[in-house]
Amino acid sequence: MISDKAYIWIFLPGQTEPVVCGVVAWDGSEYVFRYGKSYLARANAIPLSIPGRPLGELTGDPYVLDNELSGALRDASPDAWGRRIIQREIGKALNPAGQPDNAIDSEPGEIDYLLGAGADRIGALDTSERPDVYLPRVKQASPLADAQKAAGQMERGEALNDDLDAALNHGTSIGGARPKVLFRQGKEYWVAKFSSSRDTINMIAAEHGAMRLAAEAGLRVAPTQVLDISGKGVLLVRRFDRAIHASGTLTRRHMLSAMTLMNLDEYAVRAGEASYLTLADVLRKYARDFQRDGRELFRRMVFNILIGNIDDHARNHACFWDGQALELTPAYDVCPQPRLGYSADLAMIVGSLGRAATLNNAISQAERFGLANDEAAECIDALTQTVATRWENTFSAAGLAAGDIEYLAKATLMSPSILD
Repeated sequence: MISDKAYIWIFLPGQTEPVVCGVVAWDGSEYVFRYGKSYLARANAIPLSIPGRPLGELTGDPYVLDNELSGALRDASPDAWGRRIIQREIGKALNPAGQPDNAIDSEPGEIDYLLGAGADRIGALDTSERPDVYLPRVKQASPLADAQKAAGQMERGEALNDDLDAALNHGTSIGGARPKVLFRQGKEYWVAKFSSSRDTINMIAAEHGAMRLAAEAGLRVAPTQVLDISGKGVLLVRRFDRAIHASGTLTRRHMLSAMTLMNLDEYAVRAGEASYLTLADVLRKYARDFQRDGRELFRRMVFNILIGNIDDHARNHACFWDGQALELTPAYDVCPQPRLGYSADLAMIVGSLGRAATLNNAISQAERFGLANDEAAECIDALTQTVATRWENTFSAAGLAAGDIEYLAKATLMSPSILD
């Protein structure tokens, strides 16, 4: 690890300037977080997570986070793609003798990833090596064409020149494994997602089509559009954690992933322990409007079953948190996942039959979402009608080729297995 301490700053609800809220450090065996005294003295201080979770109570006592960061701090850290970029940057800092300058060793630790992400990271948290002055790591804007080219070359393991290297750095703060960068266009903030060499169909058009179809079905989703850059599609997803007001000031919204809300780690998520039912229970307890958000979560789960989105893992769901109540964010990362097998499981537990992606399984625990069985059946019928009658035209209008549509129709979208 290169850095063993980072100060955590937060943009409190409605505020345009951050305040330092605490420090996370590696003590030689585990990560420890402690809220700052000045933050605890603030009348508008909020806990970084919900009660009962790491960082969920405002206290001067230390939070032991074991040998990995957890909770809200992990949510503020980059995921697979961002970590690849940061690892590359750290590797560039190695001197000819093979040792990094001012480093304990050459392997990045969790604090290195926290500090390596830019100030444009998702949510309202940021980091600094100083507690007294906020010095945001703002990165110079680069053309999307450069970022697209850089992402492709990095996937192939090719060397990047300085311009492409700079363009790629706008992706250090984002979650997920797909190549992507953050950028601003006018008063709007966007995530730009690029195609991958591992794609078997046009996943850019597929995700754009799925998000449009979800909106047509009445789900709350992040707006998307597709740009053609150098003959390749780039998916733009408008960010919902940023807002520029008429005065020109920027505010940020604090977010918590479903993984954090359910108090899980990556290992538990990969083991299939994440659950829509548990997330619904959390919403019932902490949501500002459970009737709305419980119903919305149920409908999103059913929509994922209908379109074959089996990548609905716990980091692809999130809530806004203002220190008082939760609110589901707009849906994001909704996309059919091509498969050839007959049946499928979602990434999270659906109902009494576990993760089985069937409509009967979805309705089996409807009451956990605040729905009576007849209400749940009405939701399923309405969503099924919309998807069945509109999906082909919607995906075609989104730019998905006829061959890709045919491929998805074989086993993914509206699969007969969902009726089992």
